[in-house]
Amino acid sequence: MGAALLLSTFIAGFEVYKQMRSELLLKSVMLGSNLSDRLIAGDTRGMQNLLLNTVSDHDILAITLYDNKGHPILSSGNGSLVNTDNYPDIVLQQTSGFAFYPGNFSISTPIADNSGIHGQLIVQSRTMPLYRQISKLFICFLGSFIVITMVTAYLLAQQQIRLFQPVVSLTDVAERVASTGDYSLRVSVENAGDLSKLSMYFNLMLARMEAWEADMHSEAHERREAESRLSILENHDSLTKLPNRHFFHRLLTNNLEDAIANHEMMALMFIDLDHFKSISETYGYDACDQILTIMAQRLTEVLRSTDTLCRVDADEFAAVLPRVEKLDTVKSLAERLVVAMQKPLTLDGKHFIVTGSIGIACCPLHAVDQRLFLHLADVALKAAKQAGRNTWCLYDANSMGEADLIL
Repeated sequence: MGAALLLSTFIAGFEVYKQMRSELLLKSVMLGSNLSDRLIAGDTRGMQNLLLNTVSDHDILAITLYDNKGHPILSSGNGSLVNTDNYPDIVLQQTSGFAFYPGNFSISTPIADNSGIHGQLIVQSRTMPLYRQISKLFICFLGSFIVITMVTAYLLAQQQIRLFQPVVSLTDVAERVASTGDYSLRVSVENAGDLSKLSMYFNLMLARMEAWEADMHSEAHERREAESRLSILENHDSLTKLPNRHFFHRLLTNNLEDAIANHEMMALMFIDLDHFKSISETYGYDACDQILTIMAQRLTEVLRSTDTLCRVDADEFAAVLPRVEKLDTVKSLAERLVVAMQKPLTLDGKHFIVTGSIGIACCPLHAVDQRLFLHLADVALKAAKQAGRNTWCLYDANSMGEADLIL
């Protein structure tokens, strides 16, 4: 930029210099033409007036007039005539000449007509106007360069913003994806310009990541469903959909621990269908499956919402009753269960009645050890069967004997 500024100033300054030289040459020629007749006629007064009038121009430093022998005869400077006694003689020139000095420049013009050369005129002009013009040009060029530079910088900045806007948008989307994990976000490709391919491939990458994430979620969902199905299969009976023996033992352990820790009472009921083997041999397995399903539904409807009914054997159910406030609640439930089981059934147009026997033990009333607790409920079930079936029996150590307590 500095070199261009100096070069522009130099070229413009040189043009100003040529113009000023031409103007000075024109003034010198016109003055010489006006002096020619007066010089031939020896009109000193007329020549003095012409010199003084010309020197009144502030740009003219001095004017010296020489005769046809090269002797100085008149000189003026600073608006007055100057003594030429100490001026040297010159050799007359056939043509105009020009000389440039740091403080001034001069033009030598012959005074001649068709008859020959009658003298010579040397006009000296100040160089300060030239310097002022060059300074003004330099300032103008400098201002122009500053304006051009600022405008160019602004345009380049705007262009750079337009060029990097897609990068900024891409960075913004990348940050949002990194912070939120939302791979559905996309970068706008419409105004991406030369970076449209980058934005397009970035969007393609996000789309693939989104698809991969969806596949992962789908796979995780399927895995959870499979685990849930497996858990159901492991912990539930496929026929009645009730929890199985495996689940029953874990549930009983947890409820026993809670009852002991919270000083609460819980009850366990073993429910066995009476003469179920005979029913199976008479009506077949399909009928037995239907009976088991109906019985499971009837028992569940009678039990409380906090109770859990499990199928622990082919024709045997177990009910876990947590947080029992009093024995009357257990007895009432047992009576209702017996009534619910003995309701008539209709299978394939045949009517019959299936009854059940129930044995009950309570913790901590009868036992706190799980093995003993199970054994006492089983002893109570056997007592119900011995009592004629289709009834319930609460364990009683006095009536059932000490021998029954042996594991």
